[in-house]
Amino acid sequence: MKLKTIAMIPVLLGSQRIKDKNLILVNGRPLPSYAIEACKQSGAFDDIYLNSEHTIFKKLAKMHGIKFFKRFSKRGGSACTMKNKSRDCKGRRCQVHDHFISDFLKKVKADLIFQVHTTSPLLKPETIKQFVKTMKKGNYDSFFAVHEQYTETFLDNKPVNFNISKKSPTQLLNALQIISWSITGWKAKSFLNSYKDNDVNDSGPTFVGKMNLFPINKIEALDIDDWDDLFIAEACLAFQIRRNDKKRFYLSKDIIEIDSDVVRLIKRDGVPRFNLKGYNKLHNSFAKIKKQMGKAPWTYPVVYTDRDQICLIAQHPGESCRNHYHVTKDEWWLVVEGEFEWRLKNRVIKAKKGDLIILKKGTVHKIICTSKTPGIRLAGGGRDMDHIYVKEK
Repeated sequence: MKLKTIAMIPVLLGSQRIKDKNLILVNGRPLPSYAIEACKQSGAFDDIYLNSEHTIFKKLAKMHGIKFFKRFSKRGGSACTMKNKSRDCKGRRCQVHDHFISDFLKKVKADLIFQVHTTSPLLKPETIKQFVKTMKKGNYDSFFAVHEQYTETFLDNKPVNFNISKKSPTQLLNALQIISWSITGWKAKSFLNSYKDNDVNDSGPTFVGKMNLFPINKIEALDIDDWDDLFIAEACLAFQIRRNDKKRFYLSKDIIEIDSDVVRLIKRDGVPRFNLKGYNKLHNSFAKIKKQMGKAPWTYPVVYTDRDQICLIAQHPGESCRNHYHVTKDEWWLVVEGEFEWRLKNRVIKAKKGDLIILKKGTVHKIICTSKTPGIRLAGGGRDMDHIYVKEK
């Protein structure tokens, strides 16, 4: 018999450490959107519910094409009056999932319920799919994601997983199995039966019946509790496309210098005038910039934001930058005036006005102005990205 499998994503406003974190656009998307899309893409559920007392999330559920469950403030919400062996909320903001899960299961038919938290936006669809599959196969009553951490640990000043008489390699330690509330699963019947039994000596309703653990990696286990966590999560989301980039660069004997100070390195490339004002204008004009800067050589940053750096660079014939490459981001150029050569390891690219050049990160290059008159190029890359200078051969 097919088990009705439900994903429930709880959302409540009023968080203290990060005010209303579920409303924050994290890397451009509402925080709950990541959990919703991961559940949808996993294909593991018959239905997906967003569970909240706040109607703003009903709109979000509709945007994503999932269901919305209206939680009442007194039933596991912001003024909860529910009580069980885990907690007596006494009209305060609910701090345990026992209350709102039991309320949800009394109204939504399910055989298996999986709680997926919005505060773990890096949880992957394939992990969710495997988690659900493993719980079903093991016929567990309660199932928990854990992050296994190999590190010497004390509890109340006593060693937990190591011997203080000797130092062992950390990879040989017994791993700490730290619960990640990114995803948790229960048999609905087991959870409800345990919730009704208020004997404090019995297990449940969270840790109930036949239990087991499911290891996930540290990135997916990340839980956003404070601003530091949010910073880390947003950084991971912004750069997760690089996760599949297996190419790594290493310090080598050919490297003679590494510099990321754009003003300093441009000056050392023979461009002494660097305009430190006027960038990020809503409306700018190349003609005005050129008139303002006067004769070459000069550099004018047109865009200088938290991530991007786009500069106009003017040079005299024969002037060039030093031989270098970048490892964090590809770089591009548009020749605005004159002619340039991009001298690479095994080839030379000649470019004139209107030509666009794009180099992959790691490509060693030297750019020289080859026209009879000064040339100007628009250069785009990452803000303050490292320039790795190498010997010319």
